[in-house]
Amino acid sequence: MKEETMSTPGYGTFNASFQQKSDGVSLVAINTIAIYYFVKAYELAQSGQAMPEGFGQLAPTALILIVVLEIVLQTVLTIGAGGSQAPTGRDQQAALLAGRNAYGVLATGLLAVFASAFFHSTPFVMANLALLFFVLAKITKFASRLVYYRRTA
Repeated sequence: MKEETMSTPGYGTFNASFQQKSDGVSLVAINTIAIYYFVKAYELAQSGQAMPEGFGQLAPTALILIVVLEIVLQTVLTIGAGGSQAPTGRDQQAALLAGRNAYGVLATGLLAVFASAFFHSTPFVMANLALLFFVLAKITKFASRLVYYRRTA
């Protein structure tokens, strides 16, 4: 497994495996689309309708954006690295620990969705609350992998 060293002026060197770069790219892509989606969803939720008009366009648009953005960014990363490399033992250990963190966020979100039912939330709000915690779990997973990878270095 070959690790690439990048020299940044004034900051020294940056050693990152292909997996770390991939996680960083995914983290940026998910954050970007999630911010777009949830800002628009919040605007739609202000109507108070069970299923606001415009949601039928928002959800597929966000899904298509995330798929296209991930495909483009991962392809550029793979071409730039000369191909995809298999995860190292350190990558796998970081992934296991990060999965534990993401599961905790997802379990908390499930409880929050059930609790929102007691506050007479609309189905739209409950669905978006579930989606919010799913996205937060993905963000937690990618960010934790990056942190754990650096800790084990």
